[in-house]
Amino acid sequence: MSDRVERIRVRIGKMTYQLTASDDPQKMRDIAVTANAMMEQIAKRQPQLNQISQAVLALVNAVGMMQEAHEKRQEAYESRDLAERTTEEIRAELTRLREQFWQMKKELLYYRNLCEIYETKLSERMLSSDDEKVIRTARKRRRPRRTMIGDLQVTIEDTIQNNIDDQVPDDTDDSAENTLYMSEDTGV
Repeated sequence: MSDRVERIRVRIGKMTYQLTASDDPQKMRDIAVTANAMMEQIAKRQPQLNQISQAVLALVNAVGMMQEAHEKRQEAYESRDLAERTTEEIRAELTRLREQFWQMKKELLYYRNLCEIYETKLSERMLSSDDEKVIRTARKRRRPRRTMIGDLQVTIEDTIQNNIDDQVPDDTDDSAENTLYMSEDTGV
């Protein structure tokens, strides 16, 4: 703010005024031009009013315009604050989603690597099982299967089962007994 005070002459309504401007004299002239336009507008609408009444009405209109501008400014600030809060929320959500994306990407790479390992192991087993089949068939061609000691051993359960299987129902019985015997075997 400068200490320089400048006097300017302006015309508002039908009168000329001498005003002092400490900041910008051009700004004061622009304000005076706006005040003069407001006074002329009121004079055109209501020519019966005297100069003082026109000035008061212009002042009331100016205060109303100032109030509207203030309300619009407040709404703009509130909208800006809401936009800033929304932006912060969106950024936080974006950060959370990025972290989730990277976590999923790490898991995907882990499982992809795991799949490659299992595919390698499976292919090795397939190759080794193919080799074993070739070796087995070659051995079978060379010599017959040896009889092992376990092959000749018979348990009591095997003997009982063989005896039950060997029993055949008598053909002389009537058909009702045969049906009964068959249903007992099948568990029906």
